[in-house]
Amino acid sequence: MAKKVITEITCDGCKKKGQEVPGTVSLTIMGDEYDLCHEHGSKFRALLAEALGDAEAVALSA
Repeated sequence: MAKKVITEITCDGCKKKGQEVPGTVSLTIMGDEYDLCHEHGSKFRALLAEALGDAEAVALSA
């Protein structure tokens, strides 16, 4: 009989606060992988957009 394995992915940022929030966003930077909730994913997106500019401008500069 086959078994079904379910893995729950939690947000790395929330885990440091002692909370277990489902991770819905995956972020990979130079081989480092982070699982983030929507809130932390939005914060990282905003920080990267501020540092690098919007995605269209970055694509055009390449």
